[in-house]
Amino acid sequence: MPQPLLIAQLTDTHVVGVGNTHELFVDNNGRLEEAVRSLNAEVPAMSAVLGTGDLTNWGAPDEYAALADLLAPLRAPFLPLPGNHDDRDRLRAAYPEMPWVDADHASWMMTLGEPDGSRVRVIGLDSTIPGAPGAEFDDAREQWLRTALVNELVDGTPTILALHHPPFLTGIDWMDRSGFHGRERLVAVLAEHPVDRIVCGHFHRPISSSVAGVVAQVGVSTVQHVDLDLAPMATPSVIRDPVGYQILRIDGRDIVGHTRFIDTGQQRIIPAWADESTTSSADSGHGSPRSTPS
Repeated sequence: MPQPLLIAQLTDTHVVGVGNTHELFVDNNGRLEEAVRSLNAEVPAMSAVLGTGDLTNWGAPDEYAALADLLAPLRAPFLPLPGNHDDRDRLRAAYPEMPWVDADHASWMMTLGEPDGSRVRVIGLDSTIPGAPGAEFDDAREQWLRTALVNELVDGTPTILALHHPPFLTGIDWMDRSGFHGRERLVAVLAEHPVDRIVCGHFHRPISSSVAGVVAQVGVSTVQHVDLDLAPMATPSVIRDPVGYQILRIDGRDIVGHTRFIDTGQQRIIPAWADESTTSSADSGHGSPRSTPS
């Protein structure tokens, strides 16, 4: 049987340049460094790492240089998308090997996996508006996405749609207010041409919903999170919740999402009642030290 395919999602890393301390609530670069170490320790290994935007804090040249240095040890290909804190042109220049669309928006599409194994098509949709925090799905992006979906959704390969802004309202009012122009248009396209999973960033915290009947999830950031405050007109606030990344396990057409928390100070515990075969299997995974309760 074909082996499952594993893809990680890193999002909202907000890498900064040397000396930048503006509104840093945690060590942004240090958190990404820790995430890369954790990703490299994953067993089985990741086939790719998807970066769903806000990879840098202000889109500055020295931030993209720092991002490249921090991701250099990563053992899997890195597939970036812009977020509202990124600069499209600088992101394209930093990753010239990506199959960027020849358009103003920095979107792309590729297929991962082997012909005789599990495969997945990833469509990276640029949802950003230069200079603005919100999202946009305009005529040009609709035409590109429709063409991609009509031409590609014919061979049974599952498809993941990745974008920075979630195309749904979360109830976190102060973040939702930045808006998603053309959200209904995107939902209509996906209703006509369904994908298998939607992955997003922007909110820094894990959130799930459905869009046109498709599971949509927001990935967990490696820096601070947007505070979970569902009160109308709530004051903007962030919180230092546990951080990490998502892992998508693709097995045929089945896609399962997991969250890996990192830098928690905790070790996994193998219970005393675990039999030898279970212990052997569990201990061959992520590489964390074993610990047994007294």
